[in-house]
This record gives sequence, C-alpha cells and structure tokens, in this order.
Amino acid sequence: MEFNSLSAIYTLKYPINQESIKLLLLIPYSIFLKNCVLYKDMDDRKKRIDDLIKNNLESRYSLDSLLEKFGENLYSRIKEMNADYDDIIQYNVYLKDIAESNTAISKIEEKNRRYKELEEAIEIAENAEKERAKEMASFYRRLGKALLENSAYDDYTSLFREQADALKTKQESLETRISELDNKEGGNVFSWIGKSAQGLVLKSFLSKAQESQEQLYFNIGERYSNRDSESEENEVAAIRAEIDNLRDILKTAEDEISALKDERRIISASFGIDGNPQKQIQYVNNHIAEVKEALSILYRKFGSQASGIDEDIAPERKYFIDTIVTAEDGEIIGRAVRLNQSISDNEKAIVKLKASLAIDEEKLKIEKYKKSIEDKKERIVDLEKGINDLEGSVRDSEDYIRELEKQL
Repeated sequence: MEFNSLSAIYTLKYPINQESIKLLLLIPYSIFLKNCVLYKDMDDRKKRIDDLIKNNLESRYSLDSLLEKFGENLYSRIKEMNADYDDIIQYNVYLKDIAESNTAISKIEEKNRRYKELEEAIEIAENAEKERAKEMASFYRRLGKALLENSAYDDYTSLFREQADALKTKQESLETRISELDNKEGGNVFSWIGKSAQGLVLKSFLSKAQESQEQLYFNIGERYSNRDSESEENEVAAIRAEIDNLRDILKTAEDEISALKDERRIISASFGIDGNPQKQIQYVNNHIAEVKEALSILYRKFGSQASGIDEDIAPERKYFIDTIVTAEDGEIIGRAVRLNQSISDNEKAIVKLKASLAIDEEKLKIEKYKKSIEDKKERIVDLEKGINDLEGSVRDSEDYIRELEKQL
C-alpha cells in the first residue's frame, strides 16, 4: 500500500490511538515534518539494503560458478604434473573416488540386469518343468492302463485288480444310468427339473469315478516305472522308453534350475540386507554427490587463488599457480575480480546503511525519551502546584478550627 502524505508515514510508526493522538497534538509541526521525512528516508535505506543483499546473492552465485569452472580447468592442466600440494593430492583422491563409485554403480546395474534375467529364465524353466510333469503323468497313466489290460502282467497288477474292476463297474453303471435318463421322455416341468438335477448328480459321480480310475492308472504306472526293466511287451517297453527319456530331460532341467537359483541367491545376497539394488545405487549416488560438492569447494578455492582474490597464499604456491595460468585466462580473472569487488563494495555499503539506520533509530529513541521526560516534568510541576494548593487549604481549615474553638 502506498501513502502520498508524510503524515500517513508517521502514522505507520505510531498506530492511531488516544496516546498517539495526544502525541501528534503536542509535537510541533516542524518536528513532525522532520520525523516524517526521516522515517521515509529510513524506509528508503531499508529497501536499498534489501536490493544490495539480493544483488550480492546473485553476484556471489555468478562468482562461485565462475571460480568453480576456472578452478576445475586449472586442475585439469596439472594431472600429469608432479606437484606436491595437499589440495592436488586430494583432487586426485576425489577423482579416483568418483571413478570407483561409478564403476560400483555399473557393477550393481549389471548384477541387477543379470538378476532379472535369472528370474525370467527360472520362471520359464519352471513352467516348462510343470508341462513335462503333466506329460510324465500322462505316460504313467498310459503305462498303468496298458499293464492292467495285458494279462502278461497279472502278477504285478493283481494287487490293483479288485480296485480297478470296482471302478470300471461303477463307471459303466453310471454311464448306463445317465444314458437311460437322457432317453427318458414325457412328464411335466417338475419331472424335467428332477431329471436334470438327477443327471447333474450322476455326471458328477461319473467324473469322480473317472478321476479315481485315472489316479489308479497313474499309481500303477509310476510304481512299475521304477522297477528294473526285463523282457517286456512292445507297448509297455515303448512307454517305459518314453518315461526314461523324459526323466533324463527332467533331471537335466532340474540341475539347470538349481544352478540358476544358486546364482540368483548369490546375487541377492550381494545386494545387502534389504535386497534392493536401487537403494545401493542411491547410496553410491549420494556419496558421489558429497564428493562432487567437496570438489566444487576445492575448485572455487583454487580459482580464487589463481584470480588473486585469495591473497593469503605462500610465495611458492603463487609461483606454481603463475606457471599454469595463461594469458587466455585474463578475461576470466578480470570478471572474477570485478564481481568480488562489487560484492565487497555492496557489503561495505550495507554495513554503513545499517549503521546509519541504527543511529537514526537511537536518535528517535532519544527524542522519544526527552519528550517523555518533559511530559513527566510538566506533570511534576502540576502535581507540586496541586500539593501547594492542598497545603493552603489545610492551613485555612486549621485557622478556621482555631477561630471556632475560641467560641467554646
């Protein structure tokens, strides 16, 4: 909000209330006008301080960026030089640290890539193994059925014959009942509903009987497949050959899956407790950021020394810097010196402006204190006059009392 009058500015300093109104009425116009001008001038100086601080922040950013790039360029010129200075040693340590950290990230990323490949390969292999297991189960059922249907193997199948015959009989009975039910005609809607429900129940029983029969075939075939091969009928021998071949394939696949899982376990263990490679990469990236920040400080320091901004350096250090600074660096050095001088001048101006503000604020306090003293002195005079008047009244009363006492 802008105010076009000096009185408005003064009002900003003294909020409107009963005391401030009294103060305004008591202040001579010349003093009032002087204070209003002073407050406006103080506000202008505060704004000037804010502008200088903002300007210095921008200049400091520009100077730091300039010195950082300059220092980095200078360090790159001394990689092959045999210079025994702590900062140069530290510079090489930082570069090595960053290179090793980037290598570590590459290794983690490669491990992570390989881990994902293993996950995919294991999933594919396990799915293939499930399909082969289904195929093996089919071979066992075929073998079991072939053994039951071949009288040459009655000695082996006699243990299962009773169960097989019972299941066969049950299955045939259920199939007959379902067929009769399907061929049954006539009846009302309730008869049709009853027939449908009965048909569903019979088909469910048939399905369970077929499953039991398939499971019996499976058990007979699996058990027989583990026996030593002897003279066998052609059909049985052919199925046995297919089972043996598939077992070899399954054994090879199991070994491959086991090897893949072992490799995956080793990689997973290398990721640490949480097993998250992204967290490892983030940790290394954070470390790199810290090293780069330390490098930036080193670059700015070296750039400052080479630009003559940092004058607190040993003669031999100055001579060394002079050997690597070239004429082409003159423009950069000039810009750095000008920016640094601008920052220094602004800082001095800020100090002076703050001091002048503080002085004026103290002067305003003194003026306020003096006015308060005058007010209190006037109050003292008024009080003393009041006291004298009261004392006179006391004396008058005492004289009157004495006159009255004479009449007693």
